[in-house]
Amino acid sequence: VAISAVASGVAELRRIVGEAEGRRTAGQRTLVFIDEIHRFNKAQQDVVLPYVEEGVITLIGATTENPSFEVVAPLLSRVRVVRLLPLSEDDIREIVAQSLADAERGLGREALQLDPEAERLLVEGSNGDARAALTGLEIAAAAAGSEGRHLISAADAQAALADRRSYHDKQGD
Repeated sequence: VAISAVASGVAELRRIVGEAEGRRTAGQRTLVFIDEIHRFNKAQQDVVLPYVEEGVITLIGATTENPSFEVVAPLLSRVRVVRLLPLSEDDIREIVAQSLADAERGLGREALQLDPEAERLLVEGSNGDARAALTGLEIAAAAAGSEGRHLISAADAQAALADRRSYHDKQGD
C-alpha cells in the first residue's frame, strides 16, 4: 500500500492497518510505503509504531530529510535506515539520453538534440539526482521549443538550472 504523508492522515493510516490486520489473518503480509514520511507529525508517526512492532505492517518510509531529525525516535529505533547515494555522472548522462530518445515517456517525439556543453551542465548541475536532471532537461527543452529550436543549448540548460538549491540538513551539512 502506497500513500503520501502530504495527502494522508490518521484516518487513512488506521484504515490501512485495519486492512493489513485482515490480510495477516489470511496469511498475507502488508508492505506500507509512506512517501514524504517526514511530513507526518509525531502523533501520526506514533500511530504506525505498534503495528510495525507487532509485524502487522512492514514499513518503508521515504524522505528527503535527515531521518534523525524528522522521524520520531521510537519508530526510528525499529527500522533500518538506508541512505540512497547520488547517482554517478555516467548514470545521469544515460538517464538524460534515454529521456531524449523515449517517445512514450520522455521527449523523444520532440526530436531534440543536446549540445555537449548543455549535457555537461545538466549532468553536473543535477548533483546526482535524476529528478533534478530530468526537470532541468524539460525546462531547457521547453525554452528551446518556444523558440522553434531542436537543439538544446548550454544557455537553455544554464537557465533551467539557475534556481537549483543545494541540499542541506538542519546542521547545514
